[in-house]
Amino acid sequence: MQNRNQFSFSADVWRWPGASGWHFVNIDKALSEKVRKQSKPYGAGFVKVRVTLGSSTWITALFPQKISSSYILSIKKSIRQKEDVWEGNHTKLSFTLV
Repeated sequence: MQNRNQFSFSADVWRWPGASGWHFVNIDKALSEKVRKQSKPYGAGFVKVRVTLGSSTWITALFPQKISSSYILSIKKSIRQKEDVWEGNHTKLSFTLV
């Protein structure tokens, strides 16, 4: 039985426009709604999570995105390098609400 605070999804990796090089995945609206109902947001609506991608796990936050009414998740450069995940890749991730 899956913990109700654990979620898995697949998404395409995209790069934020500009020189910063931040890479993200979008969390679809249905999953975002589940997260909204079960989480305790802080600040501007951020949700603290423990994310797993491949063999890597890290603590970060889901960012609310007003344009899509859903969340986006950043993937750190060190994780992308270790897991060989780049812009345009389709990848599977899981996260737990912290």
